[in-house]
Parts: sequence; C-alpha cells; structure tokens
Amino acid sequence: MTLRLFVLFFMIISASFRIYAQEIYTPEVGNSVRPRMKTLAKEQRDGYECRYIDFSTEEEERIKAYLLVPDKASWAEKCPAVLMLHDHGARFDIGKEKLVRPMSAVLPDGQDDHIVKSSRQWIDKNFDGVFLADSLASLGYVVLVADALYWGERSPEDAQKWSELNYGNPASGIYDGLSSKERKDLIKELKTKVYDGQRVLYDSLYDCGTIWAEKMLRDDVASVQLLRRLPFVDKRNIGAFGFSMGAHRCWMLAAFCDEVKCGVALSWMTSLDREERMKPSDYSMAVMPMREQLDFGDIGLFLAPKPMLFLNGSEDHLFPMQKVETAFRKLQGHYSDYNKAHSVRTEPAFEPLQTVFFNGGHHCGSDVQTTIVRFLDEYLK
Repeated sequence: MTLRLFVLFFMIISASFRIYAQEIYTPEVGNSVRPRMKTLAKEQRDGYECRYIDFSTEEEERIKAYLLVPDKASWAEKCPAVLMLHDHGARFDIGKEKLVRPMSAVLPDGQDDHIVKSSRQWIDKNFDGVFLADSLASLGYVVLVADALYWGERSPEDAQKWSELNYGNPASGIYDGLSSKERKDLIKELKTKVYDGQRVLYDSLYDCGTIWAEKMLRDDVASVQLLRRLPFVDKRNIGAFGFSMGAHRCWMLAAFCDEVKCGVALSWMTSLDREERMKPSDYSMAVMPMREQLDFGDIGLFLAPKPMLFLNGSEDHLFPMQKVETAFRKLQGHYSDYNKAHSVRTEPAFEPLQTVFFNGGHHCGSDVQTTIVRFLDEYLK
C-alpha cells in the first residue's frame, strides 16, 4: 500500500511538473520568461555552423551554450534536433566542451589553451577522440549543448582550480614551483572545498524550495523549449542524449518533458542499495523520494511508452552489471505493464524500450556511437 501511495504521489508530481513546465517555458507571447537567445559568435565547420550563444532559463538567469546548425537547415528544410547532456566526471572546468569541440575565439584570455587541451583530453579518454555533438551535426542534426549548474562557465573558482590541478592541466603558471607534496596538499584542500561547496549548494536550493536535480531539469526543459522555437528545427523530432550524469539527466528529462520524443541514456542506470550512504558526488542527482521509496528503474512508470535506449558497459566499475540488470528488468516490467494496460502490441524490431549491454566500461567508444546514431535515426529521421 505504501508503495502504491508513493507511485500515486509521483504521478501527481509528474503531471504538476508538466503543467508547470508548460506555463514557465511555453508562455504567451510577450512573457519575459520565454527562452531568449543571443548569438555571440559563429564558426563555419565541415557541413555545419557552430554558434556560441547564451539564452534565458529563468527570469533573471542566462547560460552559455553551443548550438550546432547543419548547413542545410532552413525554414523550408527543418532538421531533427538533439539536446546533448554532459557528464559529471568529477571535472568541473569544462561542461559543454565534453561533447563539443570548443571555439578558441570565444574563450577567456588565459583560458583558451587550457579549455581546448582539457576538452581534447576528455574526448580522447571517454569518446575515442570523437566530439559526438559535432559528429551528429555533420549527420544533419541540430545540436544544443549547455553547461549544467556547477560545470564549465557556471563552475566556481575552487572547482575550476581543483579540476585543473587534479587532471594536470593548470590554466596558468600560478602553481609552478610547488613541490610534489605541496601540490598534493593543495589538491586535497581544494577537493574538500569543492564537495563542501556542493553540499552548501544542495542545502541552499533545498531551503529555496527546490533541489539541485530539479534545477538541472528545469534548465534542460528550457533547452528543449529553445530548440522548439528555432525556425529550422523540426519540433516534432527532438531527442536527448546523455552520458553518465548526463544519462540521469536524460531519463529524467524524457520522463517529465513531453516534447522530447526519444532519449539515449548511456552509463547511468542501477538499482538501489538501501544501506549505501549518499556520496558527495550524488548531490546533483539526489531525488530523495525516488531513493527512499522507489528505485531508479521505476522511472519507467513515467517513460513508457516513449522510445528509450539504455546502454551500459559490462565492465563498468561505477554501475556493476548485476545492479544494472535488475534495473533493466524493472524498466522492462513497467513498459510491459503499460502495453498490457493500453492493449499495445509491438514488433520485436520496434520495441520502444531497448536495454543493451556492450563490452567495455564507463566509456562511449565507436561501436556504442554507431548504436546511438542508429537509434536516433530510427526515431527522429
């Protein structure tokens, strides 16, 4: 009975959030909260244009983003779009640059070489050297990638410094001359400040009546609404992709934003261990009612029947296969229940929910990228 009550509670919250999102982000003409975009710089690339923009997500908040627009996109030839959501990675000096090749011309003085190197370092480590956002744009997708709160241009100074030191790529010479011990001590000190700061941010948002994960969700909904307003976007065909924390953001967004037609969640799905304490890195993804009463796989209650692709590495040390298998079964159960309740019959080749294990770890290699593109093409083109 308790579980049923909480399921009902989440259904009410789901409906309320959809209404709230529509009111806030799809307002009447003249409402100042509608996403307003300003293009700050442009760069022509092979088959598409990279635009550095800022846009409004809240009444008095604007965030920076990259918008990639295929050359063929126009009023007459509208293109499908993908909102790409970056990971956590305990690296905060870059955000959107974890998916898009950065434009050197728009980076702050003294930071340009650092951001370019950091971006390349991350892409080589996690994506086999491929900027996935740029790759999708070259295939005819409009792509939007923004910084999440606490990453990239929205990160505090201590978080940037810690990331720079921890990954061996400081932006300036201020750390030159430090001994190995002094360097380690400074990294440890900054790490403590960073995760203490995340707890303060979580508590501050909570005191204001929201949580960090909801704030990111509202920003992501605003990003979708921005895509819908672009005259060269086919607003019937907007999808979302996320890696790691971005995958968590992706399935949350797909569950609570009707305008997202399909989603790809790579390397963030698991089943709960009730005895496991929340880690400092969890603050940005802590949806406590789900953690306390439901399980992550129960997001299927709100996703079904939306097309979703969940991918996880069989050797992922962050999301062990056994726990992911349990979550996948729960997701599949919710989709099956939906189909039975609505008398829906699907052919095996067109199952809206696809759960896939691939050989490898917490990584987006070339084979996985091929699977992602095939899924997006199937549902958005």
